[in-house]
Amino acid sequence: MDDPSILIDKLQAFVDGLLKAMSKGKFSRAEVVAQWASEIQAGAKEGEGGHRYAPDQYTMSMHPKDYVGLTEDGNASHSELMEALRTSLESAGYRLTREPHITLATDPTLDRSTLRVIAWHSSDPALGPVVYEEPATETPPEGAFFIVDGSKHYPLDRPLVNIGRRLDNHLVLEDPHISRRHAQLRVRGSRFVIYDLNSTARMRVNGKQVQEWVLQPGDVVTLATVQLIYGEDLKGPPDVTPPYKPPFKPDIDRDKVTPLNLSTTELDKIELSTKKLDPDSSGAKS
Repeated sequence: MDDPSILIDKLQAFVDGLLKAMSKGKFSRAEVVAQWASEIQAGAKEGEGGHRYAPDQYTMSMHPKDYVGLTEDGNASHSELMEALRTSLESAGYRLTREPHITLATDPTLDRSTLRVIAWHSSDPALGPVVYEEPATETPPEGAFFIVDGSKHYPLDRPLVNIGRRLDNHLVLEDPHISRRHAQLRVRGSRFVIYDLNSTARMRVNGKQVQEWVLQPGDVVTLATVQLIYGEDLKGPPDVTPPYKPPFKPDIDRDKVTPLNLSTTELDKIELSTKKLDPDSSGAKS
């Protein structure tokens, strides 16, 4: 980011929300903005395609009395502050490998109305976006769906959809070339954005290899050999396609012997031996 004034301008709304929550202090707005901007610029790294990646981890230290003012009920929502920071960073042209996370800390050596911000990366930006840990809360586009391999549909009615071969994904794909955690869909600004999660076979959209993509109806997403056609229709997925049902292992494998089975078997043997020794142990009472 060559022009620091752009970042400073985009951080204004975030800092205003922060200072509003810390109304008991007498912070200098300009100094707080400058400190956040300086730390972000110092920690930013260049990733694939020349994109600038902002740090995703932040620790903000303050005097204990200022900390109490910030964390009082109703003064600030931690999630709202992190969302405001993310919006500021993206509008300034930065990218993120993870949702930004702010840790609040106390430091009695600091003067009142003084902040200290430290920023760092929790992962390597050169690897591209990775799975987000923070829950998604935005509303997905109405009637969104995937057509899986041109034959079955999968409704996209949640704000976050994990895609991969592992059975704990939302959309489970059996293809052996699919990574265990291959891609993630996440609602951003009322649109679905799909992210490649550093998969082995990578991800293509409309034939082009990408790390992330804002989906539009008709886009064809290719994960290994599996094609997902993205669509939106207020009526939902087309009736001519049946729902996609992911593969699941049976709940009970009858051929598998567990420690509990062994324990039960030994008890059965003891009971059976006792009955053989006692001819009157048929269970009938006189």
